[in-house]
Amino acid sequence: MAEKKYTVEPFSVEKIMSADGALLNKYVELINCLFEVDITEIRKKVKEARSQNKQELSVLACLLYCYGQTLHKFKESYALRGKGNKLYFFDDADAFFPVDIRIGDKRLLWCKIIKGINLKSPYELEQDIRAAKAMTKTITKAEKFFFAMPFFVRNWYYNYMMGNPLVRKGYGGNVYFTSMIHRGNADFLLKIVPQHFHTTGMFVGTYKQQIDNNGIEKSILGITLSLDHIISDADLLAKLAREFVNQVDNFKL
Repeated sequence: MAEKKYTVEPFSVEKIMSADGALLNKYVELINCLFEVDITEIRKKVKEARSQNKQELSVLACLLYCYGQTLHKFKESYALRGKGNKLYFFDDADAFFPVDIRIGDKRLLWCKIIKGINLKSPYELEQDIRAAKAMTKTITKAEKFFFAMPFFVRNWYYNYMMGNPLVRKGYGGNVYFTSMIHRGNADFLLKIVPQHFHTTGMFVGTYKQQIDNNGIEKSILGITLSLDHIISDADLLAKLAREFVNQVDNFKL
């Protein structure tokens, strides 16, 4: 008999959670837009606000605010498709905001739902972001039971959830937002295309310093914007990108 040269280790609950989460993007057909924005003025305004108001505020919260205001102008961008090819339009855009958390001795990508990003001020969003970063997690008995079930059972629930916009929005929000700003430094990330299962998603890369034609130093940020092609088309994606740049250029506190 041949010598056994391998070992078998079952997936942990945390790994099953991550794997199942990745499978949810099969329900959308994402198209992507890569572009850059000048955040020099936003960085200045954040610095001034911190010194004058003594209130905590970050560039990330301001960008999330601009994203929310952009979505608000195009309600279809945060609608969800339901059964019978019906489109559910919501008043609020709830953002799926991934954070790295620790469960026991393991690191896991979890999410915080930041509700109503189109209806909140930058300061309110700053508090939501801080709460997301500070969140902790323990695996509940119900979660252990669910993820111990065969995949076909879990998949049945995912099909049910994705076909019911109210359940889907409660579980994962109706838009996506993540950033390398709060997940560590990296090289310029325009090439990264995030996967998610929402109608619209935004990935904020890291910024780079650049000298313009007048010799003035600018902070340029890479953005990836994604849209579910089943719900809308590239025309809306282009409008969203243009409006986001407009929101950043005209940002006011």
